[in-house]
Amino acid sequence: MASERVEFLKARLRNTNPSISVERARLVTQFYRIPSIESPITRKARMLEYLLQNMTIFINPQSIFVGDHGERYRSVPAYPEWGSNWILEDIDTFDTRSTDTLYWDKPEDKQELIDICTEWRGRGFREVIDSHLSEEQKQASLDGLITIGSRIVSTASHMPEYGVIFEKGFAKMIDEIQAKLDGIEHYDYITQEQKDTWEGMIITLKAAIQFAHRYVKLAREMAETEEDPKRKADLLRIAETCERVPELPPRTFYEAMQFFWFIHLIYQIENAGHNHSIGRFDQFMYPYFIHDIENGVATEDDIVEMIQCMLIKWTEIFELRDHIEAEAYAGFPMWTNVTIGGIDSNGHDACNRLTYLFLEAADGAETTQPAISFRFNKKIDETIFRRALKLTQKGLGQPAFFNDEINIPRVLANGCNDIREARDYAIEGCVEAQVPGKTDFRPVAGFINILKVLELAMHDGVDPKTGRQFGPNTGTMEEMDSMEKFMKAYEAQLAYIIDYHLQAYGICSALHSQICPTVFASCMVDGCIEKGRILQKDGARYSSTGTFISGVANAADSLAAIDQVVFQKKLMTLAELTQILDSNYAGREDVHQMLLNKVVHFGNDEDLVDEYCRRVVTFCALENQAHKDSRFGQYELILLNQTYNIWQGRCVGATPDGRMDGEPLANNASPSNGMDRNGPTAVGNSIGKMDTLMVPKGVLVNHKFDPAVAKGEKGLEMLETFVRGYCEAGGQHVQINVADTATLRDAQKHPENYKHLMVRVAGYSAFFVELDPRVQENIIGRTEHGSCCG
Repeated sequence: MASERVEFLKARLRNTNPSISVERARLVTQFYRIPSIESPITRKARMLEYLLQNMTIFINPQSIFVGDHGERYRSVPAYPEWGSNWILEDIDTFDTRSTDTLYWDKPEDKQELIDICTEWRGRGFREVIDSHLSEEQKQASLDGLITIGSRIVSTASHMPEYGVIFEKGFAKMIDEIQAKLDGIEHYDYITQEQKDTWEGMIITLKAAIQFAHRYVKLAREMAETEEDPKRKADLLRIAETCERVPELPPRTFYEAMQFFWFIHLIYQIENAGHNHSIGRFDQFMYPYFIHDIENGVATEDDIVEMIQCMLIKWTEIFELRDHIEAEAYAGFPMWTNVTIGGIDSNGHDACNRLTYLFLEAADGAETTQPAISFRFNKKIDETIFRRALKLTQKGLGQPAFFNDEINIPRVLANGCNDIREARDYAIEGCVEAQVPGKTDFRPVAGFINILKVLELAMHDGVDPKTGRQFGPNTGTMEEMDSMEKFMKAYEAQLAYIIDYHLQAYGICSALHSQICPTVFASCMVDGCIEKGRILQKDGARYSSTGTFISGVANAADSLAAIDQVVFQKKLMTLAELTQILDSNYAGREDVHQMLLNKVVHFGNDEDLVDEYCRRVVTFCALENQAHKDSRFGQYELILLNQTYNIWQGRCVGATPDGRMDGEPLANNASPSNGMDRNGPTAVGNSIGKMDTLMVPKGVLVNHKFDPAVAKGEKGLEMLETFVRGYCEAGGQHVQINVADTATLRDAQKHPENYKHLMVRVAGYSAFFVELDPRVQENIIGRTEHGSCCG
């Protein structure tokens, strides 16, 4: 259930068309017109200060938390300093494209943004990066072989240890940084950079305090004319709270929530980006919850309403994306992730009353953001676990379930040397387990299309779509006289493309440290203040970068098909199979059906294909780990592709798994649509055969269950059995859609009747009717399970 206030805020969110805000672009342009020879760090700190002093502020009707991203409700800023050419290329389609449509509040806004971006043309970060990349690297991205991450967004992806920040408040943090400045005894180029960093940090923290104080004045002015006594009290509470936080430690649950929101919002204002996650909400907020309940400050109903208001607030933030990413990341995701449940640092069950109330709040709010990650383990509180499953049963696509027994060792394998810290992990982004407040994780080095790489291997390094030679010469198909010889050719292509991709991303990430420092965000991560270094210069205790591979199931299925059809059964030569694929099965539907139905496919607990999957994933993981990123951190593999599987699939011809030219790749680490025929338990067994420690950043798997079998007590028991069994089989993560094809088809025909219909897309949920039709079709095409066993 939701209060009248929450129902109002929900309706306003869903009935307000998202629009483009020009104000930030205007202010940034004004700021950079001011001549300066300050250091990049100081300059960036001053820019954030300028924005927080001058951006329009307002308090939304019925809202109890303040702070918005744009100049009006549900508006998204443009960041011309991060790249303007792509905005000019896409500007005529923002309000007409089929997914993530954005509207103009006033006709003159569009012309103003054109003028601003024209002034920035060729001078933004994206353009600087592109000037350093080779033409071949950029072409590989355009042709769907790789993507190169962080060209129009920051590398930084943040998840503070909020409990520690709350205990101090920004005033004490400023004092600690000032002590560092006062302690400088000798100036050299190292201490001068530290000095610039510390001074920049102080500028941003003071600017954040003054930003909050602007709301004190506004709230009091609005309270003076407010006639509704309840709303007047809301406004006076806002004023009192913003006068205190973030400058001083919060005293109540409400003050802690507003403190949190200021940090989360300013991350977005400082830099273009996403993946700013919350951490273990039910742990760091629990002391404030207990305080309020025991002292009569708030009731449990008050707590639930506050959480619901914040869930809506999280969903109000989104970012401007180009047409490719609007399709690849359909549904306005920001990958804001909140973690609940699990064990504590001592290994005991960490579930508490706030865990339960958070799930109650999520049930009533029904928002797409944040992604809720529920940490499962054998000690889990049964009542709370079943409450989490009821959200899944309801069809919200929430929460995703994460297995502590797999994720804790993965955090340790990724460089953490403290078991207590590893037990305190939280999920950042989609499936990436991190230590809150101590990690600088770069989520997207880019996506490598490993099915496209297989296509290169079948054509001696040539892309048959374009005729371009991208990979090394590894031999013609006439030369491949054994499966192992072909595997060596494929692995040689993979090694070359992985190295090629990471060289391109390395150029990009190294430039981030010089041009686009994240000064405010660096204040929130342990190590940066102590070292006097920003995140991009190895300020954090733990640093790593995630690399994604797309088409995992397709590659495994294709290798198994080649092995069976060519080398085991000798039904045709590899050259003959390649020729059939190049013609998109023209005149050979018999071969097409054989590859779809007569060979083994990943997700069915079949050792042959599962071993190929394990081998390819392990090989890619080791190749990534052989490289270091620009902070000397580790590259780590992640098995997910968001909805890039649709765009990247269009770049690949017909493949030996039975896929036709241009069809989507398999979604994330899941089996290809319709190919998992032995039930979800078999899928879990196939996933479990991977060497999961080789993929420490996560394996994203989607499942879809028929609502008819998931309803009622028996349905709840079935879901519980499935999640428990999946984790016992070694699964790291699982997320579930409870949605039937008939409902989704009707939603396509009558979207006005299904505004509230949510589905799990990848590491995030979205409203189904807001998705691109191609993404909708991909979700509908996922196998619909009628039981947990087959």
